[in-house]
Amino acid sequence: MNKLLFAITALAAILSASCETGNEPSQESPGVSSNIQFADATKASGIDFKHIATRTEDKLLPEIMGSGVAIADFNDDGAPDILLVNSGAVKTDQRPAGSENRLYINDGKGKFTDKSAEWKLVSAGYGQGAAVGDFDGDGFTDVFLTSYEGDNRLLKNTGSAFEDVTSASGLSADGEWATSAGFSDLDGDGDLDLYLVRYVDFTPENQNKVYRNRMLIYTTPIYYEPYGDAVFRNDDGRFTDVTEAWGFTSKANGLALAIGDIDKDGDEDVYVANDSDPNHLWVNEGGKFKEMAALSGSAYSEIGQAEGSMGADFTDVDSNGLPDIVVSNFQAEPTSLYSQEKALLFREISDASGIGASSRQRLKFGLDFFDADNDGDEDLIVANGHIEDNIDKSSDSITFAQPNSLYENLGDGKFKDISEIAGAALKDVQVSRGLATADLDGDGDLDYVIVNNGGTAQIAFNETAKKGNFAIFLLRGSGKNTNAIGARLVAKIGDRTIERQVMGAQSYLSVSDFRVHFGLGDAEKIDELTIHWPGGESQTLRDVAGNKFYYLKEGAEKREFVPGSLSEQ
Repeated sequence: MNKLLFAITALAAILSASCETGNEPSQESPGVSSNIQFADATKASGIDFKHIATRTEDKLLPEIMGSGVAIADFNDDGAPDILLVNSGAVKTDQRPAGSENRLYINDGKGKFTDKSAEWKLVSAGYGQGAAVGDFDGDGFTDVFLTSYEGDNRLLKNTGSAFEDVTSASGLSADGEWATSAGFSDLDGDGDLDLYLVRYVDFTPENQNKVYRNRMLIYTTPIYYEPYGDAVFRNDDGRFTDVTEAWGFTSKANGLALAIGDIDKDGDEDVYVANDSDPNHLWVNEGGKFKEMAALSGSAYSEIGQAEGSMGADFTDVDSNGLPDIVVSNFQAEPTSLYSQEKALLFREISDASGIGASSRQRLKFGLDFFDADNDGDEDLIVANGHIEDNIDKSSDSITFAQPNSLYENLGDGKFKDISEIAGAALKDVQVSRGLATADLDGDGDLDYVIVNNGGTAQIAFNETAKKGNFAIFLLRGSGKNTNAIGARLVAKIGDRTIERQVMGAQSYLSVSDFRVHFGLGDAEKIDELTIHWPGGESQTLRDVAGNKFYYLKEGAEKREFVPGSLSEQ
């Protein structure tokens, strides 16, 4: 089958499936209940961000894809701040008014102040996503911004402002559509390398116009050649392209990535969510990488098909000690959950887990595993929204703006959809894309931020009444990797063992807070906490009291802190 015929056949199958299954009845019983509640705190938080997509009659693909959010502690006070990526307009060099990126600094209690101008935050190109990490080892968390034009920017954090060091670092604009990115020490030399996910060779000039019911629609990536991802080694703050040298040779329509130790061998692996291509699992074999998604069972759907994958994350869903993979997909496809049953052997269990049926009713982008009720297992939140702004004219059941989804983990590897009963924040219906989580208001439970394409960002505060105790750890690595990206924490709480990782990237175009959150349930302490630091050193703490925030520098004693008031001592 030639490429054009394949593309037409694939698109027809996707559209047909969307129409046939978009109004699939919910599998939830009318009596479903949950304690988990989220309030819409956007106005109260002080965040007034609006994403400018500039959707045109030409239906240019980048207009419908952005954008992302990064949650990180930029001013080093122990409270997570929020950086929101804006886009602009595809066919003009003049940036539309109000389409600048925005930085909001947190007071530690969930009240944010716009400091974009003061911090000299750069807005360049048609923005897509953000990655964060201390690439130069000076103790401040830096920023990498991606764009449709490939005019990506590396911003050095001086502690009070950003400095554009893109050219000085050896990076340059390459004209290739960049989507997600992530910092991590991929070669184990102690500093943070950069993984850059790239999409397809789409331009207004080579646009393949696609019609549905005689209406022009936003196209899919199957009509365009993939760029292939890029990987850069960090050498004392300068970056060198090592994509081929490290074994990253397969090209695909990349949108998102999750970076963590998927096989628990002490080095960082990379999972890439590819849109309409098989997903990639790059397993680190001592600084060289081997693509093992198909062999491991994590490349395709349950029936062996490539899906329209948008976002990815890791966690150990079933508490067997092995991280599992979750991937958000297109309408009529499930949010795929790949259960790691043995080392690097996965089985797709979205339907068996309770996620599959309702997730097929939405088109999914950003997502994150997070413990919403502090009971020790991680729940799942997913940002939804279609890519066709006129889909309602072709379907009675599918809409452009869609409700977001929240799945409660029942503690046995099974989930239930509680989206309709989990509070006012879940009633906000927009065209959602990027998503990240953190304890934004300093009360010990996890909140979330969602960026909406052509809409307002949403800040949701966790107001779950009956929730467990908690412990939150801000780790500080002793070397150049000061964010301790790649650290793995193992907590023994009574007869339970819970593991968390500091991940270099997850979700879609976004990254969540590096602080590590443990829900303790009814327990009042962590009996034993072992931190496996990047580089191989381990540290064990015992009898760690709950309901506290801890600052822990590698090799030193822990100390308590109040978010927004942390200072180095």
